[in-house]
Amino acid sequence: MEEYYNADDQAQAVKAWLRKYGFSIVIGLALGIALFYAVQFFMTKRVIASEKAADAYVTLLNSTATANNPQTTAIAADIVKKYPKTPYASMAQLFAAQIAVNAAQYDKADTQLQWVIDHSKVNSFRQIARIRLARVLLQQQKIGEAERVLKKVDDKTYIPLIETIKGDIYFTQKQYEEAKNAYKSAFNGASQFSGLASMLQMKLSAPELAQITPEARN
Repeated sequence: MEEYYNADDQAQAVKAWLRKYGFSIVIGLALGIALFYAVQFFMTKRVIASEKAADAYVTLLNSTATANNPQTTAIAADIVKKYPKTPYASMAQLFAAQIAVNAAQYDKADTQLQWVIDHSKVNSFRQIARIRLARVLLQQQKIGEAERVLKKVDDKTYIPLIETIKGDIYFTQKQYEEAKNAYKSAFNGASQFSGLASMLQMKLSAPELAQITPEARN
């Protein structure tokens, strides 16, 4: 018995192996090539969509400079419709919501901000939307809904702003001690938000809060 195959034996073995597995290999290669080109096509499509969304967003910024609010709202809606998976869609909704608030169209702003919360993949965008939505709801005296929106924290960087709004909610309900504690808590990290520290000082100087002392709470 020979220890190794000779050349003919090896050739026969290769042929037998190909007959058994050759079709699977061909299919695998074909699928691999198809997947490669599919990924390339998908990535290229995403890049093109992102570039177009960026151009549309620049147009949106230019429209706000001219204070053409109807045009701005239309552009924002178009970005959301055509490029919903890009960050520009969330940014456009935040812009549109601010315009709606300025026009006292609170229900419309609610919807636009909720869209960002539900669809944005960027934590900071979702958190900004939550903060703004809570303010809009507070403006409408929807206290319970505002509190609910603030319960989930998407980005801890914004905790000072979250605590500030919680303080506003407590103040509205005349829960002054809780409001003061929330405002004081908001001071932690307030320096990273322009003007927040001075605004908190003003809030804390309100007569309802200034009169609260440790002795008064005992």
